[in-house]
Amino acid sequence: MAAIEPYINFAGRTAQAMEFYQGVFGGNLSQQLAKDGPMAAQTPPEHQNDVFHADLNAGNFHILGSDMMSTDTPPVNNVISLAVTCDSEEQLRAHFDKLAEGGSVVWPVRDSEWGSLYAQLVDKFGIQWMLNFDKSQAKE
Repeated sequence: MAAIEPYINFAGRTAQAMEFYQGVFGGNLSQQLAKDGPMAAQTPPEHQNDVFHADLNAGNFHILGSDMMSTDTPPVNNVISLAVTCDSEEQLRAHFDKLAEGGSVVWPVRDSEWGSLYAQLVDKFGIQWMLNFDKSQAKE
């Protein structure tokens, strides 16, 4: 089965963003700077310390990032939303509280019309998150 893994351009803020997400979701984070990557010789001196490739893997949560896809125009990160299916109400609330730091809440944690606990926010990096916990899956 194929898998989709978000690969996000953070335009010079990849290290900060990926470390933030590691603090939220845990997992293993690896980052390669441009000066250590395969395009080091073609990378201008002012971008040698930019992140060439970052990889955060926390089980079912896997996100990739880079500074190297930057253009002269600001990136638009909220064209998509990252949906997280949480294992419990406690996990949803913990992720929400951490992701909301410095961001803006679209929908606070609430009961949804479809029977789940749901919340939506835009984090401090401009990424839109949708958090969902199917209450029928709660362990008694």
